[in-house]
Amino acid sequence: MVNTLLATLLIQVVAAVVVAVVSATNDTNLFAKSHWTHREELLEEYGKFMLSTMNRSVDPCENFYEYACGNWKESPLLRPEQRNTSLLQGIQTVIDEQVLQFLQNATELPRNLTSSSEWKAKEFYASCVQMKSDLSPGYRRFMELEDRFQQSNFTKDWIYVNFMSNYEIFPLLPLKVNYNPALRKFIILLQAPTKLLSKYTQDHLQNMTKDFHIEDEVKRREFLDNFANLTQFEKNLTQLVKTRNETEKLTLGEFLLKHKEDRLNWTRYFEVAFNGTQQSHWIVQNQLESVGDLVHFLEHQNLTLLRSYVKQRVLLKFYDVWKTQSLRNSSIAYSCRMITESYYNYALLPWFIERVFDKDRRADVLQLALHIRDTFYELLEQYTWLDEETRSQAKTKLSSMDVFVGYSDDLQHRELIDEAYKEVNMTQDFFENVAELERNRARVRMRSVDKALIPQLMPTRTVNAYYADFLNQAFITIGMSQWPLYHMQLPDVLKFAGIGNIVGHEMAHGFDSYCYQFNYDGKKINWWSAGSLRNFKERYRCLESQYNKYLLLGMATNGTLTSGDNIADNVGARMAYYAYKKHTNNKAWQEKPLRGIEYNNKQLFFLKFAQTWCTGSDNAYKLKRLKTDAHASEEFRVVGTLSNMPEFSEAFNCKLGTDMNPLKKCVVW
Repeated sequence: MVNTLLATLLIQVVAAVVVAVVSATNDTNLFAKSHWTHREELLEEYGKFMLSTMNRSVDPCENFYEYACGNWKESPLLRPEQRNTSLLQGIQTVIDEQVLQFLQNATELPRNLTSSSEWKAKEFYASCVQMKSDLSPGYRRFMELEDRFQQSNFTKDWIYVNFMSNYEIFPLLPLKVNYNPALRKFIILLQAPTKLLSKYTQDHLQNMTKDFHIEDEVKRREFLDNFANLTQFEKNLTQLVKTRNETEKLTLGEFLLKHKEDRLNWTRYFEVAFNGTQQSHWIVQNQLESVGDLVHFLEHQNLTLLRSYVKQRVLLKFYDVWKTQSLRNSSIAYSCRMITESYYNYALLPWFIERVFDKDRRADVLQLALHIRDTFYELLEQYTWLDEETRSQAKTKLSSMDVFVGYSDDLQHRELIDEAYKEVNMTQDFFENVAELERNRARVRMRSVDKALIPQLMPTRTVNAYYADFLNQAFITIGMSQWPLYHMQLPDVLKFAGIGNIVGHEMAHGFDSYCYQFNYDGKKINWWSAGSLRNFKERYRCLESQYNKYLLLGMATNGTLTSGDNIADNVGARMAYYAYKKHTNNKAWQEKPLRGIEYNNKQLFFLKFAQTWCTGSDNAYKLKRLKTDAHASEEFRVVGTLSNMPEFSEAFNCKLGTDMNPLKKCVVW
């Protein structure tokens, strides 16, 4: 069992993430206050926060988003920079600050300095900060090491050159170890060579020579001329392979038998790639129609040229990593935290779990999720637009849906995670450390063929959640389950309306306008009858039409682009509402749990839902998102959802025909 978990974790170590950080906290910042001596104090402070973001001069029946969030940018309980962002991004900044403080604290030592993955993360962070944004030492070291490596590594032909890199860069005839969602394991993917060098403009190259401190004009010209020659080589290389209209899917044994007459000796190609460890049952997905012209071309190229091209591709890979540390628009601390998390995501998890999300909190959120799933399951029985066969399939899909909160149990164990990083050793040299980590990442990836796992598609510290159609799995991160969106001591109504709504949203994605095509096992199979599918499409097109009519600063929104998340917003809120109603036997609506606030539970439910989407983003940012974001603008996420719920209009006494209580309402599930 432990070996299986370790293999899974080793594979997951290859994932990279990016998050954000801002300045230190102050006493008036509500986001920083997650520990309370008394529950009464927590409830009083949270009530003040709710009131501080509201604009109660607005009629809630005309624009409930403005009513709930209209004073966000003036709230005294937010720092100035938080007023220009959203509630969820505010939570993210606090998490990022915690991670940064941990990495900077060299006195908070793990129990074993020499092998702890947490300590290695701190060592890497320290080496990154000391680098001082100067890329020239990295460039010189890279050139020296790669020259030495190429001189000592005898290369017989282009196949050896293709696989000479230790960093999973095989650009002459690319091979990738790729995760296949349908098979739920890693497979071999054969692809055509791609252009990269031609994407670098003269301005990029000039900046690169400055970053590398190539100041001698002769050497600078030599660098640029070599880059130009390799760019032309790459152009020729990428014109020689025809790709298939449909990917060929075979076992390695079947592939070798089928392609034994090809000009390329595929058996030798795979032997060099995997050092003779390849297995005939491994799955190969081949996108190449014919490689004859490419092989002929490579066989007649000078090996020095081929080595130079591979070397250039590796350098560009490192350059992209090195530049992360030296981002011009951010602090070194920001950049170094970001790149440290990209390599040491899992190493930081045990500490993070202990700090912000213990077993009781995890169990509390999971219990909420189960309440919401049970409610959704029961409501499926009431939908007359579904026939019995489709209803049964929908119930099967929902009951089979995995709801994953925070982390898997194995990720709590330091010993397991330390084992995953045991082959990694850090020094005080940032460039050496990056090379070591990239070698380890490539080594892990190349060992991962045929390994099965359930991947974690985003870091648990990210304030986000997702539904994975190919797994039929909803995942709620630790980051999403934080104050002030969630706290164990909040009244149940605020839990259901906050984190409960997020859970319901992700579950609803399993039945949205795209994921409806996937069955209970994550297979893309039609499980709908013709009549039920027709009814479903009619219902969600009602939503599309509704959201198409919204205007943002005079610009029309795209209800088709945001269709999936509009469905999830509407269904998630409705399921969270009915789950709370069932949880309290429909008897708690008139209670007022927040001292000093006259809103009852029914009104608080909708306030909490709306304030989850409060944002102070500027108009330019909102307009930029309008044409590309799969989520509707925050205002329409609130207004669109609540205007479709009669329960909202009852709570705030909205007359029929007002903006928040239109005559026509769209309900999908």
